[in-house]
Amino acid sequence: MNSDVQQPAPAPILNTANVVAGMIRFLHAVRVRRGTLLAALLISASLGAAYYLTATRMYDAHAQVRIVQSERDHNSLTSSPQSSQANSDVFQMMATYQRIMSGDRVLSAALEDLPKEYCVDFKGFNPEVWPTLLKNHVSVTNERGTTLIDVRYRSRSPKVAAFIVQRIVTEYINNINRTYGNQTQDAVAKLTEEKKETSRKLTEKNQEFLELQSQTGNIYDGEGKSTNLLSLRVVELNKLLIEAQRVTLDAWSFLQTVEQAARTGQDLQQLMFQAVETLGASILSKQMGLGEQDAWAVAKLNEELQKLRNDWNDRRNVLGDNNPDLLELAQRIRAQEDLVNNYFQRAKMNLTANSADLGPQLLGMARQRYQLAMSRQHTLQQQFDREKSEVANHNTLMANLIIVEMERNRLQANDESLLKQIEKLQLVSGEGIKVDLNKLPKAGKLPSSPRLVLVVAVCFILGLGGGLGLIYILDLLDDRFRSPDELRMQLGVPVLAMVRAMEPTGGTGADAVLCHAKPNGVETEAFRTLRTAISFSDRQAQRIVVTSTEPGDGKTTVMSNLAVAFAQSGKRTLLIDADMRRPGMTALLGLKGQQGLSQVLRDERPIAASVAENLFTQITPGLDVIPSGSRPSNPAELLASERFSELLAWAETCYDQILVDAPPVLAVADPIIIGRMVDAAVLVVRPDKNRRHMVIRAAEAFAAVEVNLLGVVVNHLSSDSSGDYYGYGYGYGYGYGYGYGYGHDDANAAAESEHEAGDEEPASDEVQPLRRAA
Repeated sequence: MNSDVQQPAPAPILNTANVVAGMIRFLHAVRVRRGTLLAALLISASLGAAYYLTATRMYDAHAQVRIVQSERDHNSLTSSPQSSQANSDVFQMMATYQRIMSGDRVLSAALEDLPKEYCVDFKGFNPEVWPTLLKNHVSVTNERGTTLIDVRYRSRSPKVAAFIVQRIVTEYINNINRTYGNQTQDAVAKLTEEKKETSRKLTEKNQEFLELQSQTGNIYDGEGKSTNLLSLRVVELNKLLIEAQRVTLDAWSFLQTVEQAARTGQDLQQLMFQAVETLGASILSKQMGLGEQDAWAVAKLNEELQKLRNDWNDRRNVLGDNNPDLLELAQRIRAQEDLVNNYFQRAKMNLTANSADLGPQLLGMARQRYQLAMSRQHTLQQQFDREKSEVANHNTLMANLIIVEMERNRLQANDESLLKQIEKLQLVSGEGIKVDLNKLPKAGKLPSSPRLVLVVAVCFILGLGGGLGLIYILDLLDDRFRSPDELRMQLGVPVLAMVRAMEPTGGTGADAVLCHAKPNGVETEAFRTLRTAISFSDRQAQRIVVTSTEPGDGKTTVMSNLAVAFAQSGKRTLLIDADMRRPGMTALLGLKGQQGLSQVLRDERPIAASVAENLFTQITPGLDVIPSGSRPSNPAELLASERFSELLAWAETCYDQILVDAPPVLAVADPIIIGRMVDAAVLVVRPDKNRRHMVIRAAEAFAAVEVNLLGVVVNHLSSDSSGDYYGYGYGYGYGYGYGYGYGHDDANAAAESEHEAGDEEPASDEVQPLRRAA
């Protein structure tokens, strides 16, 4: 078997095309179930009409007021910054003005002394709940970006609605005038008193701040930055103390070294040279026998010697080592070095002569230096401790100063804020909030509720939505395929042909096959379409197994007509009935007997010899048939054997087209076994009978074992489309039950099912001449 025929069919991909197909399918379902949609619209319209006829008529009254900021100078033709700020404040307060109108104070005042003829909306209720009832029927809104407030009231009477709105507007204007008339003066008096108290506290804090500032002793510059002299002194003393401790430690170490050298009799000349920095260069020169003039002369010689060396190095880089000037300069350097060495030789001899008095003198100077260093360190330590204590007290004072300064800044900021508020209120003291009636209260002539247009729109939307939802639910509960597009989309394979419901021919043998009995009939065109689809398929399709989802789908009828169609096209065709459990094809062609597929698979002779005794030739011109033969006890095992593969290989060399009739794929495993050995499989589907999930399971069964599903054949379509999507009617029944209890696909086979006991008998004499001789 070729490997290329084993590739599974690609799974369907959810894309835009699938979505569009789903929408088209749903619209098709709506068209079919349009009665349900019309019923939902009718029920919704009936409910809407009942509501419109029985609902209480309500009327709205509407008024509009305007909030303005009255100015002190009404003759001013230019807008000042203060005026712009006042208008901005009004916009910010619009939400508050709006809530005031719908507040309990205004509504309760509007209901006071309400005439009886205007109490129609409150009859039967306690007067204590009247404000709540009024609030539920009052709507107060503000147009965004304006100072306009709309007030609406809904009542059973238009006259009552207009009167209630008038009362609400009147009480609102009075409330605003009372509230905001004296508000500015009260606010100014309150803020002034608060500012006096804040100023008093601020004065006390300023005095306390100045006292603490004078106690700190800090120096302040022009920018207000302070300098703490005490802290600077402590830092400087700390540096001096550290240096004194280091000097003391060095003096003590040198003293210990000198004493140790004196006790052990070591040479003190080396210590003398090391103590040049400690004891001073003058003492060392004195011990070496060099006066001040000698020391100056040695220093001068060393300076000149260094200059000569630097000059020699500079000339050497330019003139080279053999230059006469450079050689002369080198002689001068050697002479200068000899002169300096003579001075040091004489000094060393003098130092050796005075070495007897060097020890006591060096020890005395070391002790004196150590005592001086200790005295200085002690003095600095005492002074540092005193200053450190003063710094601690100063830090506490600075912390208090910072706290006082923060409190002073807070009081100062508060005092400035109060001053600005007072100035602002004083600026607008001659101004105030003014409420104008922009629109007079007026009630509508037509009721605002219920509205006919709104009722019609709501009923239509609810009826349409409810009807579509009901159709969608019914569509989900109906677990059947509704169109070829849906079948193709969910299975991911093409629909090869669509076969309408056919009446039995009434014949036997080959005459029971419609394509043979009526080759020019309209019904046979579907099988020629199926033959063409298989022949021009892009997949190899020489060996095909035909099966169905469930028993009774008509796959034997499709298979027999397809075989005749291939034979009529001039192809040598072999039809194998591999349904050895309930052989419908064998019964349809009248070939029941011992000879057949079961004998070939159990025979040990060569395939060609065995097939020769079990093959029925020329059922129709170009069509040979291997019937199922006697019923075996292990049909699945026989089909899975190497013998069946050899049979297919032999057939492939002798025939142009090989068709294998197999049991339903969900009933037994035989179609899966055969599918692994042939090129492709064709699935017969009967949409009026098969459930969607069963068909999908059948396709998944092939895909699970990598059987190439070539496509599906939609069977048993009827011309009557009044009751379903395809227009299904009654057709051929396969009569399968799961397991071994299933019957045949056609009416003739159903009649023969009564004679199952004779399955093992040989075929009739009419069939015998068709059998190929050995």
